[in-house]
Amino acid sequence: MANIHNSLPQKEKAKALAAKKALEDFVFDDFVVGIGTGSTIKYFIKALSELVAQDELEIITVPSSFETHLELARSGLSVSTLVEFPELDTYVDSADIVTEDYVLIKGGGGALTMEKIMAKAAKEFIIIIDDSKYPQDLLSHHVPIEILPLAVNTVVEPIYNLGGEFKLRYVKGKIGPVTSDNGNVLGDINFNQYYNPKEIEMALNNIPGVIENGIFTLDIHRLIIGKPDSVEVIDRPSSQSIKEQ
Repeated sequence: MANIHNSLPQKEKAKALAAKKALEDFVFDDFVVGIGTGSTIKYFIKALSELVAQDELEIITVPSSFETHLELARSGLSVSTLVEFPELDTYVDSADIVTEDYVLIKGGGGALTMEKIMAKAAKEFIIIIDDSKYPQDLLSHHVPIEILPLAVNTVVEPIYNLGGEFKLRYVKGKIGPVTSDNGNVLGDINFNQYYNPKEIEMALNNIPGVIENGIFTLDIHRLIIGKPDSVEVIDRPSSQSIKEQ
């Protein structure tokens, strides 16, 4: 496999190394691989396409977003959906932050609903990040949320009652709030006081009109942390052992 990180900036080297480690150690021939969304995942897709071409592997990919679908198609990889493959051998994704208790905040790219579905559908859930994202404080990042368009005003008060401040997400060059691949509205919640992530994850999803939120308390099986010159693997299926490689 080509060395893709030698000429990259330090943070990008870390992302590339984490992606390469996940691929080389935890993805195998005849796997159905769910693939997340984001800048770190692009390194994983690049490395995967090179490995498949080099070793003539039979791997089917299932994307979490239209953006990832495009990346996979451009890379010449086989692409399918959860309709055809409702159980994934592994799901590889990144995160906005990871706390010391392995709670994830995800959804900066807007694909949080499909990402949570795919994580639950996978036999193994692997997170790859650079070392700036772990460990991070729970309050250091807003919580993305996906809601039905007609509920944008009705969710404000219930979210406030949970201690959060809700704002619609806007980007330059687009009229109106950002929408998801599912056609729903995306927003972000800021919490100023510490909260129980499992309780808030469930409480947010119990608000009528909320589709999903970006707090991930389901167990990850492996956390792969890229550094400029090494990779740290936190292997969680049977223990909390930490390996430096």
